[in-house]
Amino acid sequence: MLKQRVRRTTRVLAVERHRNRGFTLAELAIVLVIVGLLVGVILLGDGVVTQSRIKSLVGDFEGLKVAILTYTDRYGALPGDDANAATRWSSLNAKNGTGDGRIGGSYQATPVDPATSLTINPASAPIPGDGESLNFWWHMRLAQLVIAPPPVITQVAQPLNFYAGVLGVEWAPLGFPRLGICTANIPGEIAIGIENQLDDGNPQRGLVHAAKQAVDNQPTATANATITAFATGDADMYLLCRRLD
Repeated sequence: MLKQRVRRTTRVLAVERHRNRGFTLAELAIVLVIVGLLVGVILLGDGVVTQSRIKSLVGDFEGLKVAILTYTDRYGALPGDDANAATRWSSLNAKNGTGDGRIGGSYQATPVDPATSLTINPASAPIPGDGESLNFWWHMRLAQLVIAPPPVITQVAQPLNFYAGVLGVEWAPLGFPRLGICTANIPGEIAIGIENQLDDGNPQRGLVHAAKQAVDNQPTATANATITAFATGDADMYLLCRRLD
């Protein structure tokens, strides 16, 4: 009986000593390794997401360029400016452009109902072809060269990028002499990647020009196009335009 009590007491003391002794160095090392691996996975994940978005936005530029060239080869006119669209797609009430060989209007023009509110200024107007940058998307969708939006969204609405920035077209943006494809609200780190993949890293020359935005989807005329480098702060965002000629 006494031996059983001694054994029981010995086991209790051993358990208590185990509970109170804390972690060994080996156990702490294992925990630190696991934490390090988790942090590495998180950081790697952020890097993968960033690179994926850069590639996707570069793909937007290059894919839209190919679509525009395809439309031009097929119909002999720029989408949006096409003066024969109303005849070609008469059953869908398409609207003609001015046919002057350029696209009027801004990349971030406010979408409207094409059936009732879209108007195209004639080539002789003070702002020739205004409205064609929206008409551009209608023509491209009628030609099945870009994906149509859901039914609740107007057919002339521009697509949005990951950052709710408009992807659109504009004539002579940011100092270009001809048509440009523009996308807005791009963080500095992403802008650097796009610039370096498509061009020479300088935001003021080459195939890609950039301007710093003060507000979301800022017009090209008011964005700061004097920048010589990109910043990567949380509040820094940029408008990038790719030359198309």
